[in-house]
Amino acid sequence: MSVPPPRPARGLTVALAVRRDIHRYGLEGMLHSLESVADIYSYATVADAAALAPDVLLTSVDELAPTVDESTAQRLRAHHVRLVVLIGPEERMSPAWASHVHGFVDRSALHLGVLRDAVSDVCAGRFHVSASLARRLVVPAAPAPAPALTARETQVLELVADGLSNKQAARSLGISENGVKRLMGNILAKLNSPNRTLAVVRALETGLLAR
Repeated sequence: MSVPPPRPARGLTVALAVRRDIHRYGLEGMLHSLESVADIYSYATVADAAALAPDVLLTSVDELAPTVDESTAQRLRAHHVRLVVLIGPEERMSPAWASHVHGFVDRSALHLGVLRDAVSDVCAGRFHVSASLARRLVVPAAPAPAPALTARETQVLELVADGLSNKQAARSLGISENGVKRLMGNILAKLNSPNRTLAVVRALETGLLAR
C-alpha cells in the first residue's frame, strides 16, 4: 500500500461509520477532546462516510463487508483518506480491505490516548497498530477476567445505561448524588474507562450488563 503524504497542520475532519449508537457516542466524545480534530461527522455506512472525503475515516471491523466496494475504495485512495479500523479480540479483518487500512486500534483497550496516537500516526503518514493489539498478535494472552462490580455499582451502571443522570440515579436508588458519583468513579476505574458511555460499552462487551 502506498503511503499518502502527511496532512497539513490544520483542523482535521473525521468521519465515523459505526452502527451501534453507544459505541459511536463514546468515540464522538473522545474525538471532541482531541485538539487536532476540527469537525466530526457520523454516517450509517463506510460508503457514505467516504463520500465526504474526510481526513480520517474511523470504523469497526463489522462495518466492512467481506468484499470491497470499488467506488468507495477509489474515493478513499483519490482523496488520501486515512482509514482506521477498530478491532476486537475475537474479530478478524477481511483480506479484501487489508490494503486500504492505515491503522488498527484495539477496541477492548480503547481510551483517549490510544485514539490520539492513532489519529496522529495515520495523519503523519505512518501505519498504526495500537500497542495492546501488537502485543496480543505477538504473544497471545489468556483472556483477562472481567472486573467485578459490587451489586450497588451494577445497579448504578444499569441506570446509566438506561440514560439516567447522577441525580436521577440517586433518586431511583434512594441515595445521595455524591454517593452515585463515588460509585461511578469506582466503575470507571474498574472498567478502565474515561467516561460513562465507554464504561457501559465495556460492561456490555464483557457481560457485566445484559441488553
